[in-house]
Amino acid sequence: MGVTSGITHLFESILETIRGIFVGIVHLFQFVLDGIVGLFRGFVNFVEGTLGFAIHNFFILGTFAAVVLGYMLYTQRKGTAPISRAVKN
Repeated sequence: MGVTSGITHLFESILETIRGIFVGIVHLFQFVLDGIVGLFRGFVNFVEGTLGFAIHNFFILGTFAAVVLGYMLYTQRKGTAPISRAVKN
């Protein structure tokens, strides 16, 4: 019984080693795939943040430009604008 259980344990060990190598390869592929997905998610978050920042600043600067333009038109119509800015008819 000692020889047969020894041979059985040997084959179980060989199969367990092959299974361990296979599981290691599968985990390596999972690690690489998770890395690629994480990189893609990071890139998407970066683009989302950058576009959000640009759009918000665009509206803020546009509002500021509209206020300045409105003030310039108002002062020109009232005649209170400085001479260098006044449009002469």
